[in-house]
Amino acid sequence: MIARGFASQSYFSSLTALLLLCLAGMQAQGTIAPYDCFDPNNRELTFKVRRGEITTICLYIGPGGDWNSNINYKRFSANLIADEFSSYDVPGSFNGIANQKNNGITINNATHIFAASQSSLSFLRRYYDKTAERIFPYLTAIIDVRDGVVRGIAWDDACIFCEKKQCLANTYNLNGSVATSAQIKQSVNGCYLDKIECQGFMADGSNKCDLKLYVVWTGTDADGKVLLSSDSRFSMFPPNRIQENVQGQYDTMKKNIENTLDKIPGFNQGDE
Repeated sequence: MIARGFASQSYFSSLTALLLLCLAGMQAQGTIAPYDCFDPNNRELTFKVRRGEITTICLYIGPGGDWNSNINYKRFSANLIADEFSSYDVPGSFNGIANQKNNGITINNATHIFAASQSSLSFLRRYYDKTAERIFPYLTAIIDVRDGVVRGIAWDDACIFCEKKQCLANTYNLNGSVATSAQIKQSVNGCYLDKIECQGFMADGSNKCDLKLYVVWTGTDADGKVLLSSDSRFSMFPPNRIQENVQGQYDTMKKNIENTLDKIPGFNQGDE
């Protein structure tokens, strides 16, 4: 299932048209009430997770650094079908965040995100590293549910999309410090793409580097039914198959760009 938020089921032409701007002061890290994630129009329906019914997922975007202080952030909300392998994408987000100045999201040297559902939230993940010009596009949230109540949100292993040398530590606490696997007992690394590669995908008409959150569930719903969609997450498949697919996408993009440049009169004259 693919969702794009409450306001509309259609694509928006710009990032800002999609975003609900929320200017709020963050409270202490242990206080998560400001992040409560329910559909205000269907609160009773989404108050507990039931397999096959809608449940609300939120995606927060803001700066790197300490989220416990007063900051500006932006929030996306979507209703997904519980226990279906689902995704929520933000069309135009790569261009809006990485290629435009003063877009209201990138502050300091990075753009971080986290996922929320009910009153639980994930650790921070870096999406855009402005200094190194890297994009970390692979985001899968695993929603842990007990009797319909969300107890936690973990990140799936995002190192399966690339070779080991291209997978870096990419998970943070709300105070901005680096989170380790020993501390949080979950995967903390992620594969990146260079900004220039993402610009190539964008030029080729691909949204590969746009923000896209995949969501799966584990545990039990409000009726005691076992949630099984976590078995479909990317890390459950052989890494070599996934990496071959990623490499194939890159090779196709590169070939298409080269073919386009060859059609521009005089573009390659200096190479002859």
